[in-house]
Amino acid sequence: MKKALLLLSAVLLFTQTNTAQTTGKQENTIKVVGTAEMEIVPDEIYMSITLREYTKDKKKFTIEELEKNLVNYIEKVATTDKKDIKMDNMNAYILSMKRKNKDEIISKSYDVKFKNAQQVYLVYAAMDSLGITRAAITKYSHSKMDEYKKQIKINAIKAAKEKANYLCEAIGEKAGKAVQITESSGFVSIDDGIHDNNRYRNSMSNSMAQYRVSYMLEDDKLSGNDETIGDKTIKLSYSIDAEFLIQ
Repeated sequence: MKKALLLLSAVLLFTQTNTAQTTGKQENTIKVVGTAEMEIVPDEIYMSITLREYTKDKKKFTIEELEKNLVNYIEKVATTDKKDIKMDNMNAYILSMKRKNKDEIISKSYDVKFKNAQQVYLVYAAMDSLGITRAAITKYSHSKMDEYKKQIKINAIKAAKEKANYLCEAIGEKAGKAVQITESSGFVSIDDGIHDNNRYRNSMSNSMAQYRVSYMLEDDKLSGNDETIGDKTIKLSYSIDAEFLIQ
């Protein structure tokens, strides 16, 4: 009988202890969104360049000749490494097939990475002499972009903690340790100033005094953006959801 009473007491004690643990005071938390922004000056400018065969004064300038002149100019004058020139992979067979038709006019495109605005200006200034029919800036970037992305995420988390702190202080409380951190967007939003892939620069005065680039839209109207390339910045933004204990 005593053993039965002892066993029953043990069961009751365990039940009471377990109930106290599960029905204890619930901890209050605060959920906030931390945001961060950053502007960096690009050190990589990506440009799309198109060459097209043409005839002038009864002389035909072939794509091979134009390409050679372009690469030489970009290397020697614009001081850009040849490895930064990505050429259209038009294979020899397709080119030879087109060559069978003497009236065929061949175009070829290139993607070039420049390190500063001056190199871009030099290309625009020589468009006519190089036989460039189309040139467009496709992207601004930075050689240390991954590092900047990491830093802006850190800044966003710090901003979340700071926000939680001053909101809690407003009600006489304090923000404690984080209980949950969630990437709200999952990526860093980048605004490099290029919003329309159909912005092209089809011609430009050879006068370098202008130092300005205008883009033509599909409707042939000026975009209205008269900033110099050197004025461009890349805007990074990031947000993060965080939850902290209220102490």
